[in-house]
Amino acid sequence: MRGVRRIALLALLVIAFVGLFELVGLTSGVLIGALAGALVFTLLLKQTLPLPEPLYVLGQAVLGASIGASIDLETLSALGSDWSWVLLVSVATIAVSVALGLVLCLRGEISRETAIFASVAGGAAGLTAMSRDLGADDRVVTVLQYLRIVVIVASLPLIVEFAFHPSGSGGITRAGAGEIMPALAFTTVSIVVGVVLGRLVRLPAAPVFGPLIAAAAVHPLFGAVGVPALVEQTGYLLIGLAVGLRFTRDAVATISRLLPLAVLNVVVVVVVCAAMGAALAHITGESALDGYLATTPGGFSAVLAIASTTGGNLTFVTATQLVRLLLILALAPVFGAWLRRRG
Repeated sequence: MRGVRRIALLALLVIAFVGLFELVGLTSGVLIGALAGALVFTLLLKQTLPLPEPLYVLGQAVLGASIGASIDLETLSALGSDWSWVLLVSVATIAVSVALGLVLCLRGEISRETAIFASVAGGAAGLTAMSRDLGADDRVVTVLQYLRIVVIVASLPLIVEFAFHPSGSGGITRAGAGEIMPALAFTTVSIVVGVVLGRLVRLPAAPVFGPLIAAAAVHPLFGAVGVPALVEQTGYLLIGLAVGLRFTRDAVATISRLLPLAVLNVVVVVVVCAAMGAALAHITGESALDGYLATTPGGFSAVLAIASTTGGNLTFVTATQLVRLLLILALAPVFGAWLRRRG
């Protein structure tokens, strides 16, 4: 009975926080709400309730399938002759993030893997899901990654309004998710095939990368479907719970000591990305606003929403953001393995 009461208490806390964050429109409200509820449960109420490992793997797999479904070759090909410049800016953004991460670990509070994955600009959900498998402390990575997201999303509308004075209006037409059964079939195939093959071939961060690759491969066979929203949010919920339920007071103390430097890192990467966005806009002939949105280091959903309502070049913004995301996801396992060998 005590176990049932603990589960019920945790469920009430998570529902309350998720509801609050969704109400205020916080990006990734489900993941952050699950994390907050689990933190209150473990740290304030001093309860323990480990999440079964298969549920964490399921959360990772759902996220991987969701990312894989978003890979659109037509969108990427729309970059045309601007490909090389977009790639260069993406690599430069990652390089700056890695440098800031190395600064973050100078105090010796956290490992290099943790500091770097916590600092990389973009792909917060993917890095959060795979960081433990890559040798980093996923608790620190999650908090610092979503600190950056909160800062960016909160400041983005103000910066766009006062720095760029957008006058255009537009709208975004999204492909429907299709019927629920094809969407569920696509998700199931991506997860099952991806997890099994990922482990058979020993992919790094297999629970994420296996379904990601499988989803990208089979997506054309299913048409305009993706991971159903409820399933995707369940994946975020499981990841938030898995991270939050493993928190300790020592982990919180470590993060609190890192916060001032972490906030400074966020400010630096935002300014550097804004400068690169201005240069990219000048070179490609896109507007200054599109250059800024294309290189914003996080808050992908908020970026697309603003680009669609200001009449910007949504294809350019989406493709540039997607190039950086794919680079981050591809390089993270390689970089993690390199860091472990040097350690």
